[in-house]
Amino acid sequence: MKCLLVLLAVAVTVCVAYPDGDSPQFKFPPDPQPCATNEEWKQCVSGSCAETTCKKRTVGPGCTYDCVYGCYCAGGFYRNAEGNCVTLDQCPPEEGPVEEPHPPCGTHEEWKATASPSTSAPQHNAGAASSMGIPLR
Repeated sequence: MKCLLVLLAVAVTVCVAYPDGDSPQFKFPPDPQPCATNEEWKQCVSGSCAETTCKKRTVGPGCTYDCVYGCYCAGGFYRNAEGNCVTLDQCPPEEGPVEEPHPPCGTHEEWKATASPSTSAPQHNAGAASSMGIPLR
């Protein structure tokens, strides 16, 4: 009975607040909105993989499972630092990866940085030598 009274009170409050029936509506999914130049409306896309940017020129590999709606760069366009969707030739040149310092390698050895598939943490291998510099056979 208490729940019924609470629901009735809420209904009366809403009706009094919006007597002409113009109550705010929450529409899902939202209606498509007009987008800026080189953008398109996308529905229920991964927020982390919905578009490419000048800094991240490919989508993935890991995409979130969220469902977002909005204007995103159309195919072939990249979001720049100013928030505009531009062609790749309008993006600044890519900066190469910063190399981590590493111990010197011995003769016939080279330093290689790899990522572990389970952790994606860098693991360093010295070519054909162990981490102690001892050749592996």
